[in-house]
Amino acid sequence: MFGIQLRRTRLSRKLSQESLAQLADVSPRHVSFLETGRARPSRDLVFRLGDALTLTANQQNALLHLAGFAPAFAPDNLTPPERLLTLDAVSQLLASQNPVPAIASDALGYILQMNEAASRLFTLDGSEAPGTGDNIFEFFFSSEALKSRITNWQEVAPAILYHLEQEALNAPDRRKANHLVARLDQLTGSEITASGREIPIFRFEIQQDDQRLCFISNYNTFGTPYDATMQSIRIECFFPADAETRAFLNSLSSSEKETCGNQPAPAGSK
Repeated sequence: MFGIQLRRTRLSRKLSQESLAQLADVSPRHVSFLETGRARPSRDLVFRLGDALTLTANQQNALLHLAGFAPAFAPDNLTPPERLLTLDAVSQLLASQNPVPAIASDALGYILQMNEAASRLFTLDGSEAPGTGDNIFEFFFSSEALKSRITNWQEVAPAILYHLEQEALNAPDRRKANHLVARLDQLTGSEITASGREIPIFRFEIQQDDQRLCFISNYNTFGTPYDATMQSIRIECFFPADAETRAFLNSLSSSEKETCGNQPAPAGSK
């Protein structure tokens, strides 16, 4: 299994055996033997391969496990107070992005938090916004109203599928990951397939009444490489791709502030 995963990851990074060997300071012949199961790696070599493949802490743990070694990165070594501080930092980070919509999720897209701008964006058509614990990828693929408004859905959907498939390869809970991938395959049918390449930044367009909103979606990681759980947090921001979309987001933010300002004061307040 180690060799199969090593080859699969190498190919996903568009690396030849020779290129990986050079990056990991090992011979191409040895890389070939590792992938075919004719050789077993040392723990140190697994780390060198992981560095060469730019693996995350979770992915490095998975590779170590397949090679027969104990995990190197704690899956959850934060105390409750530390975790609260981390989640508070995520909240502040998301709030600082307003009026740009932003979502914090785990590697498989299960939502941890989202800012006000994201909630407003997902409810423009009257639909209910996804909440904590919902899956953002499943929300995109299951909402017919949203899909019909994304004018370049045929470009966006394959990119999302490929991104999820790559995350699922190294997910700690493979059963949960495979179930999610199968669920999205069921929702898409045969007309859409994964793009075959990672797109860290991609553009998508939403039709809102007579206006086309253009966004650039970008994924970033949050946390340190020494804690696998926190490193698995993904921050996705939907940046406006043009002045018209930026103005639209600003107007939504202003409307929200005016609505909140017009709320009646609680009884007994001065």
